[in-house]
Amino acid sequence: MSHGPGRLRAAASGAVLALLLSACATVPTGGPVVEGAGRDGEAGDPYDNYVRMLPAGPQKGVGEEGLVRGFLTDMRSFEDDHNAAREYLMPARRGDWSGNGPVLIYDDMDAVSLSVDSGGDGSSSKVRVRSPQIATLDRGGQYLPAEQGKMIDVTFELARDDEGEWRIVDLPDELLLGRQDVDRAYRPLNLYYYNLDHSSLVPDPVFLPVSADKRAIRLVNKLVSGPTDWLDPAVVSSFPEDATAYVAYDSGRVIVELSSEEGGGDPFGMGAQLAWTLKQLPEVQGFSLSVNGEEVDFPHNEDENLQSGDDYWNDITPAGVRRDLSAYFTRNGQLWSLTGTGQDDRQTEARVEGAAGRGDTPLERHAVSLDERRVAGVEAGRDRVVGADLASGAEFTPLLTGGHYTSLSWDGYGNLWVVEDSAGTSGKKSKDKGGRDGADDRDAARDPATRVWLLRGGTDPVEVDAPALRDREVERLRVSRDGSRVAVITSDGEDEDGRLFVGRVIHGGDKSAVGALLPLAQELARVADVSWRGGDQLAVVGQRTRGPNQAFLVSLDGSTDTTSAGAPSGTDMTTVAAAPGRPLMCSTEDGQIMMTGDRISWQRVADGANPVYPG
Repeated sequence: MSHGPGRLRAAASGAVLALLLSACATVPTGGPVVEGAGRDGEAGDPYDNYVRMLPAGPQKGVGEEGLVRGFLTDMRSFEDDHNAAREYLMPARRGDWSGNGPVLIYDDMDAVSLSVDSGGDGSSSKVRVRSPQIATLDRGGQYLPAEQGKMIDVTFELARDDEGEWRIVDLPDELLLGRQDVDRAYRPLNLYYYNLDHSSLVPDPVFLPVSADKRAIRLVNKLVSGPTDWLDPAVVSSFPEDATAYVAYDSGRVIVELSSEEGGGDPFGMGAQLAWTLKQLPEVQGFSLSVNGEEVDFPHNEDENLQSGDDYWNDITPAGVRRDLSAYFTRNGQLWSLTGTGQDDRQTEARVEGAAGRGDTPLERHAVSLDERRVAGVEAGRDRVVGADLASGAEFTPLLTGGHYTSLSWDGYGNLWVVEDSAGTSGKKSKDKGGRDGADDRDAARDPATRVWLLRGGTDPVEVDAPALRDREVERLRVSRDGSRVAVITSDGEDEDGRLFVGRVIHGGDKSAVGALLPLAQELARVADVSWRGGDQLAVVGQRTRGPNQAFLVSLDGSTDTTSAGAPSGTDMTTVAAAPGRPLMCSTEDGQIMMTGDRISWQRVADGANPVYPG
C-alpha cells in the first residue's frame, strides 16, 4: 500500500532527485487534530499553566540528610538546565552532571526515607535514599509504570568542600521526582511513525520538560532518532536509520536539515511524520526539510493559514480510517447499521444485507471490518466463529470451531483477531475430613488460559505468540485500527475485577506476536469494556469505586489522568463503542443504545445491544 497519494509522493521524490528548491511545508490543523488523537476539543498549547519553582539552593551549615533532601527538592526546578540543583554538587561535578537522564518517580516526599552512613574522618559520608517507585521516564521520554513492589534505592556520596560545607561528589544518573513534580514539569507529546503498510501514522507518546527551551527542536530530534524502545518493533520510520538532524527554529518556522550516508528515505513520509508531530505546538507555523543539502519540494498552497487548516497532509492520518464510519448493533438477532452523529446529522438505522441481517444465526459478539464489507461473529454458545459479507445473498461460513471464543476485532490490514478461552481445571486433589488425599475435586479451581488467533484476510487462522496472556483470562481484546497495538482487559481468574493493558503487535514473516503489556487506568477499580477512540486514546466502561458503570477516556501515555465521559441516567452501561471523530455509544442492561457527542448528556438512539464501530 502506498505512503500517500501517488501524485504527492511522486512530486516529493522528484524534488529530491531533481534537486529542486523547496517551499516551506505547512502543518495540518483543525479537524484532523481530533481525528488523529481522538481528543475532541482538547487541542491547545500543551505547555500552558506551567508553574515555575523557586529553588532555595543549599543552606549554610546543613547536615548530610538535609543537603540531599534539599537537592531532591530543588531538582524539581528545570530552569537554566537545573542550575539550582548543580549548586549542591562539588564544583568538579557541576559541569559533567546531566539533568536529562531517566527519571525515577515516587509518590511524594513523605514516602522517601533517607539514612546517613557517616565516614570515620568526618569529611565524607553516604546518604541512602529509598522509596516505593511509581514509574520511570526512560531516556526516550516514555512513561513506564513500575512493577508492584519495586523500590527506588540509590546512594549519594558526599564530601566537605573548602569551606567545610557538605556537597555531593557522586550521585545516580537518574533524576528523582515526585508524581506531582512530573505532572507539573512535563507534558506528553506524540511522535508519529508509520504502521507496517504505511497506511496510517501511529502516535508514540513521550514526555518533554515544560520549561525546556527550543521544544520544537527537541521534538524533531527525538522524531528523527527513532521510536521509543517499546513501540520500535511495531512501526517503521521514513527517515534513514543513520540520519542525523540539524534543527533550527525561526519565527514560527522549523528548519530541518538531514544528513545521511545511506541517503534515500521517503520524502512524503518524512514530511508527514514531521507535520503531524510539529502541529501539536501552536507556535509552529510550518517547516522545511532538506536531505544532504538538497531541499525537498512539498507542493501545496503557500497562502494557506498554517495553523487553521492544510489538506496536503490529511491523506495520511493517525486515525487508522479515512472516512466517517457507521455504527453496528444487534436487535432480535439481526445486525443493523446506524449512521449520523445525533446532532444536526440525524441518525438513520437500516438492517444490513445478507445472513447477518436475517437473524437466523444470532451472534453473541460481532465485529465489522474497517472497509465495512464483512462481519465476523461469535455464535450463541461461543463454540464457533463465523463470517459473512455484508451483501445480499451472503451466507455465514465457519472460521473457527471447537473452542470457547470470547472476543474478536479487525485490524487495518484486513486481519481478524479472535480470543479463545482455553482454560481447563487444575486437577487439584481434595481432602476428606480426616485430611487424607481424596479423589479429584469436581469443583477444582479453574486455571485461566488463553489463545489468540489471527485470521489473515479474515480466513486463514494462525496462532499468535502471546506469552503474557497465556495464563490470564482475557475478557476483551481490541486491536488498534492501525494494527500496531492491542488493548486488553484481563483478570487472573481469582480476582473478578478486569484490568486494562496496552500491548504492541509485532509481525514477522508468517508469525505474529503480542507482548510488552503496559498497565493503563490503574486508578479504576474495574474495567469491563474497551474501544479505540483514536490512535492515542481509549474509551472504556468501568468504575472508580463501587457503584454503577460509567464511560472513561484513557490516554495511552500512561500518566495523564483518566477522565469521565459520564453515563446514561437510570440504567447501567454494559459496553462502549468509539471511533475517531465519532460520538461515543454504549449499550445498557435494559436493551437500549445510547449516544453522546459532548461526553455529558447521553441520549437514546435505538433499541438493541452491543453497538460497535468497524475495527
